[in-house]
Amino acid sequence: MAPSLFTNIILTLATLQGPGTRLTYRIRVIEPAAVAPRILASGAVSGPVDTDMRLTLRSDSTEVEALFQITPIGDTVNLGAEFYTRRRVGRSHRGLPIWEEDTYRRVVRLAWSDTARIYPFGGAPVVAPQRGKGVRSTWVELILDREFAGGEARPAEEFDLVDTTRNFRLEAVVRPRRARVVLNLVRGDTVSAPRGVDLIPDEPPRVVQLVLAGRPTTLVVGLTRPQPARTERERALALDVDVICLRVAPPDTPEPIGQVCGRLNNVARQLPLPTGDTLAATFAWPGPR
Repeated sequence: MAPSLFTNIILTLATLQGPGTRLTYRIRVIEPAAVAPRILASGAVSGPVDTDMRLTLRSDSTEVEALFQITPIGDTVNLGAEFYTRRRVGRSHRGLPIWEEDTYRRVVRLAWSDTARIYPFGGAPVVAPQRGKGVRSTWVELILDREFAGGEARPAEEFDLVDTTRNFRLEAVVRPRRARVVLNLVRGDTVSAPRGVDLIPDEPPRVVQLVLAGRPTTLVVGLTRPQPARTERERALALDVDVICLRVAPPDTPEPIGQVCGRLNNVARQLPLPTGDTLAATFAWPGPR
């Protein structure tokens, strides 16, 4: 049975409609303790109002991955989450770990300025057979804030892991509406001058020319979305949402040379060309308009 997600709703969350608004998810991961609850990790994810938050929390015996989303409805908001969980439940006769997996969705409707307390593995006391004691699951406290942003609200993440026995990660998830792509040609130790272009996914391709060692190369480039997610985990966590692909073709034929895909994280990705050169494409968030 899928565990109950949202309990003990506490007031604090904020209005974030309208342009120039930056949304911030503030999160704390808390574990019960004998004297007082212990904070395992904390962090924040911020970005434009359509920003989602992807959370990963792993230990030796449990894994939780979740995607949080909001939908404004008048003076209230729907806070939803897709969860993918794994628990180690034992070992096989060969000594290999056996994992139990579960995927589920939870949605709660809140008034603006509310905070949610979330139990990814359920909120009721759980009996620990080894000790015969009732223990509570680790929980997550989530607060939503908003503030005015004078320019374009690019996503950002920050987090602090207090308990080093856990693996904790937060990611801002935003579907790119446009991107700045910086192109270079590379051959051995020789690199062409960079050529930057602003591109919008699924719009008509652009013709660009790069010059390497006095030799021009003309290419037709355009942005497209990646193939839909194939596995249940990829769909639940929207792993393809913030990915874009650069489709590269020669100017005299519609058949593409190939494509490179990635997130807008200033990491260069390479595509070999039939000429023997390598095209390096770096995806970045565009400048303010």
